Amino acid sequence: MSRILLLGGDGGLEFRLGQFPGNLLVPISALVVEKPEFDIRALMIDDHLPDLVVFGPQISRHTTMSVASLLDAMHPQISVVLVAEPTNDLILEAMRSGIRDVLSPEASDEEFRIMLLKAHDHSSRRNVRRRSTDEEVERTVESRVVVVASPKGGVGKSTIAVNLAVGLAKQAPMDVVLVDLDLQFGDVATHLDLKPAHSLADAFASQGGLDTLLLKTFLTAHPAGFYALCGSESPAAADKIGAKQVRELLASLASQFRFVIVDTGAGLDEPTLAALEEANDAVFVSSMDVASVRNVRKEIEVLATLNILPGARHLVLNFADRQSGLSVRDVEAVVGLPVNVVVPRAPEVALASNRGVPVLMEAKSGAAAKAIKNVVKRFEGEGPAPAPFAHKGVAFS
Repeated sequence: MSRILLLGGDGGLEFRLGQFPGNLLVPISALVVEKPEFDIRALMIDDHLPDLVVFGPQISRHTTMSVASLLDAMHPQISVVLVAEPTNDLILEAMRSGIRDVLSPEASDEEFRIMLLKAHDHSSRRNVRRRSTDEEVERTVESRVVVVASPKGGVGKSTIAVNLAVGLAKQAPMDVVLVDLDLQFGDVATHLDLKPAHSLADAFASQGGLDTLLLKTFLTAHPAGFYALCGSESPAAADKIGAKQVRELLASLASQFRFVIVDTGAGLDEPTLAALEEANDAVFVSSMDVASVRNVRKEIEVLATLNILPGARHLVLNFADRQSGLSVRDVEAVVGLPVNVVVPRAPEVALASNRGVPVLMEAKSGAAAKAIKNVVKRFEGEGPAPAPFAHKGVAFS
């Protein structure tokens, strides 16, 4: 049973939330949270914190964002939902305040039901994590850290990473974070047309180490329903970020988000190796040329030798066409992994990147977008079993 607290709801909203059995719905007047002496303890239900707080139309936008920020800071395990007409500005402000979902008052009963299920799932997972921390037991991996890697640039690695974040945000809204770990020339902000107020370098500026709540202030919200930790404008900032800091960063984000997507720089620099040590999944991206395929093979061999090859591996063959002289079977023979997704060369992908709008956000879906959706599908449910890796592959002649 979920304890649902409705703040400032009208009779219609109370009826819609109350029609789902198995929940305890407690409506509270807007005056309770808008009075100057408001105490968060007023939100308790039978001496227990609610699992879900729903803000209705009778509470001002300013009060909603203030109380939501307070709940996010003090009780992040509580899901917070706003019922209001969603606009880009409202969604971004809501995300910054820790609100998980913005639902239109005209949404269908099915959308309300799905919202309640997502909120219950979120609350359950966060409570498990909190109990694990309190009991100082070994952390159970419930989140997935997905590292997108390639030994060379120009193969569309960042395109795969940003679209993976967009796709997973549809599955887990506001529970996805994208990290730009290409410390020298990261372009996640460009791909997403973001102008972040803070960067990855700012997250490590504090001498006191990483603070989970403070870390959230460095994230930039994207209208597609996820967060991004963007790279610095200065390549020199990379000199101040080491492997230990990367591991701490990803562990902290994994404690707060269901999916942590990491876009890495080309090759195997120290931060990339540290990220792969924390990863549950590695997405290897290769273009359809001999040099790229051979380098992916070498990269995987190095990771296997170092014993940091993640348990689940996904091989994406990008820019595929029939003019390259290679077949998918050729690629698989050399790399030693099955090719999981083949993304055809398509002008709409480059156009989307130049516009700062990921191709999975476009209304029209071409062959490349459909292929990238297949990358996203690999992370639905429990995900695929680890792909076999052959240490002795066949070389190109």
